[in-house]
Amino acid sequence: MSHNKHFHCKNCLRSEHLGLLGRTLLLSVAIFACPLTVTAQNVELLQKNASVAYEAMMQAKRNSENLTQDAISAENKLVAAKDKFTAAEREAVGARRKSDEAKIAYDHAQEQWKKATETLSNEWGKSEIK
Repeated sequence: MSHNKHFHCKNCLRSEHLGLLGRTLLLSVAIFACPLTVTAQNVELLQKNASVAYEAMMQAKRNSENLTQDAISAENKLVAAKDKFTAAEREAVGARRKSDEAKIAYDHAQEQWKKATETLSNEWGKSEIK
């Protein structure tokens, strides 16, 4: 009988152990169930925050791309304006050179005219004296 008592006690211990294990498991599920609900809410909030952050990032990317295109366009306009300025500057230098050459030609023509007029005047003067 002592063997049966011992066996019976082992069964009791196992039963008590299983009961304790069951209660612990039930308590663990109860404890973790609440945080799972809270965690699920936190995950949902984090997903919403991530979604909002993604949209903000994509908007910032679009703005960046648009402003980069604006900068490239402005730089192209600046290059074109510099090219036009350089061409206008060359044209002005050429026009100034031609103007200076024309002034020299005018001064030379004026000098020739003065000499011719003086020669003519001298010839008239000689003819009047005779």
